[in-house]
Amino acid sequence: MADAMLAGVRVLELGQVIAGNYAGIILADMGADVVKIEPPRGDAARNPAIAPLRGESAIHLFMNRGKRSVGLDLKNPEGLDLFRRLVAHADIVIDNFRPGVMARLGIDHDGLAAVKRDIISCTITGFGETGPSKDRPAFDLVVQAYSGHLHITGDPEGPPARVGVPLADIAGGLYACMGILGALVGKLLHGTGQHIDVAMLDSLVSMLSYDGLHHLNSGTDVNRHGTAHAYMVPWQAFAVSDGYIVIAAREEKFWLRLCDAIDRPDLKEDIRTADNLSRVANRLFTVGVLEGAFLTKSKSEWMAILDDYDIPAAPVNDLPAVFSDPQVLARGLVQTYEHPTLGAIRYVPSPMQFSGWRMPNRTAPMLGQHTREVLADQLGLSDVDVDHLAEKGVAKVWPSTAVDVAS
Repeated sequence: MADAMLAGVRVLELGQVIAGNYAGIILADMGADVVKIEPPRGDAARNPAIAPLRGESAIHLFMNRGKRSVGLDLKNPEGLDLFRRLVAHADIVIDNFRPGVMARLGIDHDGLAAVKRDIISCTITGFGETGPSKDRPAFDLVVQAYSGHLHITGDPEGPPARVGVPLADIAGGLYACMGILGALVGKLLHGTGQHIDVAMLDSLVSMLSYDGLHHLNSGTDVNRHGTAHAYMVPWQAFAVSDGYIVIAAREEKFWLRLCDAIDRPDLKEDIRTADNLSRVANRLFTVGVLEGAFLTKSKSEWMAILDDYDIPAAPVNDLPAVFSDPQVLARGLVQTYEHPTLGAIRYVPSPMQFSGWRMPNRTAPMLGQHTREVLADQLGLSDVDVDHLAEKGVAKVWPSTAVDVAS
C-alpha cells in the first residue's frame, strides 16, 4: 500500500499568497509531491510584514507547508524553458495569476498540453477567466463584498462585517482542489486532461446556498441578523455572566428541553412561543425572555446544564480556548513541524482523517530549498549546471550546506 492516497502524483504550483497555495496544501496533505515554483524574490505570502512570526510570515508558514520550493524566473527564457521541461514530468499545474498572465507566458492550458497532452491545469482568479469583470483586481475583502456575503454578515444595526477568515481565498482553494481531484478521476477513466477555471466570486456566490435560492424564487433580500437566524428562534448568541454562549434549538424537541433547562416550562404552552413560526413572529419577546435567563449564570454553569438536557449549544470560544479544548486535541487538530531556521512550528492540519494512512508532517520550505534536488532528479542537471543558473539569476537556490528537513 502506498504511503499516501496521492503518492506518485506530481503538482507544479504557481500559487500566490492564499487561494492557489491553499489548494496545494490539501493535495500535499493527501500525499502529492507539490513543487512550488516561486520567483527569485519568493511568493508574496512570504512577506514578513504581514502576520509576522519570528521574522517570517504566518501566512507562508501555513500556506506552503508540505511543499518543495523551486525558485525560477519565468520571465527569463531559460527559466521558462526549465518550467516547461518540468511540466513534462507533472500531472497538475495550479496558478492563481490574473487572467491572461499564463497565456502571455505561453503556459496556459493549450501551451501546457503541447508539452504533456493529458496535463490537468487549474487557474484560480477573483472573477474568473470570462465575463465583463474578469480583469478587475480582487482580494478576499473585495470578493466578500461583491458576492453579497458582507451584506448578510454583521449586526442588523451595524455596518456590514467581513467573515473573520479569508473566506473567498479559502473557498477558491477548496473548490480548486475538488475540481483537480475530479479531473484526476476523469483522467483515470477517460485518459484526458482538463482545464479548471475557478473564480473566488463563483465560489462565494455558490456558498449563498439556500439563501440564494430563496431570493431567486421569492425576490426578497436577506438582511443581517448578527448571530441570529432569519428562520429559526432561538438560534443565536446570548450573553451570560462571563461571556457568550450560542443556542441552536432547530428542532421543537430542543426548544421543549430548553424551556425546562431555564426553568420556564410555561413557554411550551405560550401562544407566542409554542412553535418556531410563533417564536419567529415574536422574536423580540422570545429572545428577551432568554436573554434575561442566561445572564444569571456563567458559561461553564450553563454548558453543564445544557449538556445535561442534550441541547445544541456551545461557548463562544476565543482561540486559546479552541486550541486547548479536549475535543480539538483529541482530533489531532494541533500538529508540529520542524522548520529549518525557526524550529518547532505548531499548525492546524487538513481536517480529513483516513483509515489507511497518516498525513505527512512536513515543514514550509525555505525559498529555493529544493531547486537543486528537483532540477537534478527530474531534469538531470548537475550541481554545476544549477550553480550557473543561480549566478545568472534564472534560479534561486537555498544554501546547499543547509539541512533539508522537508524532504
